[in-house]
Amino acid sequence: MKSFRSTLALFKQYQTFAISTHVNPDGDAIGSELALYLFLEKLGKTVRIFNTDPVPEKYQFLPYWENIENAEAASDFCSDVLIILDASSRERIGNFLRKRLLPMHAVVNIDHHTTAKAFGDYNIIEPAASSTAEIIYKFIRSTDIAIDEAGAVCLYTGMMFDTGCFRFSNATPETHRIAAELIEIGKFAPDEVYRQVFEQVPLSKMHLLGQTLRTLELTPDGKIGWVRVTQAMLNDTDTTLDDVEGFVNQVQAIDGVDVAICVCELADGNTKVSLRSAGNVDVAALAAEFDGGGHERASGCRIELPITTAIKRLVTSAQLHIDENG
Repeated sequence: MKSFRSTLALFKQYQTFAISTHVNPDGDAIGSELALYLFLEKLGKTVRIFNTDPVPEKYQFLPYWENIENAEAASDFCSDVLIILDASSRERIGNFLRKRLLPMHAVVNIDHHTTAKAFGDYNIIEPAASSTAEIIYKFIRSTDIAIDEAGAVCLYTGMMFDTGCFRFSNATPETHRIAAELIEIGKFAPDEVYRQVFEQVPLSKMHLLGQTLRTLELTPDGKIGWVRVTQAMLNDTDTTLDDVEGFVNQVQAIDGVDVAICVCELADGNTKVSLRSAGNVDVAALAAEFDGGGHERASGCRIELPITTAIKRLVTSAQLHIDENG
């Protein structure tokens, strides 16, 4: 509560705000940005949101999503305060924005990842929270500003995404109570939000998934499994990196797999990685070895290595973590 009070005092003191989040923003990142944007507007502030990567189509049902601007738009804007949401480090917002978004007075860092760094002048880091959206909910509830229907669906979407539709272990009883309240406030149908985020699957993505699953490999003991997505596969199926989201869960579902890995070849020849754990291995610690981060059971990173070399490094490191845990 003390950090909430000091952050609110900061918000009331200054007039112009920039909001950003990590590259390849997910439901929690986007939902949190939009909810805080709406809150600051109610305080009468000038607020703009700048992201390195565009809003994925499946989140374009959220109110005010079109107000999220690309990184280049930040060139002509100087804010009093910069707010970075759901990013384990300042570098995670992307190189251009990291260098361009230099506020006049303060940086506010709000995050829930266990690997989060306290890089802000003001830091609200709550690893016990299910999502950054849950922290934003609690922050707004600590003020005299009400959450409206638009803010409620944004926050619910963020919480739903980061809890795996409330099935992960980070979905606490409090998380469920908050979700119920947001449904009542927002007057939306939870099944419709789920459908928008998880069931609007284009045929091209299914073709990519088919090609990806054919690359599946396992270690001899079956404890580590991985798949790969190459630029050639993306071009062949007319898909993008956004379409790869969720593929790692197919590997995680294999009986006996402790660590699931999905690697994507980037256009620059480097590698994007998604990691999942059955619970015996802290994949946030594994991701941190490659300057990534996230949660104990779900993390990611980018590795400045070709995809084949990156896989070898990841599998070797994952095996060490498994061995350490017996």
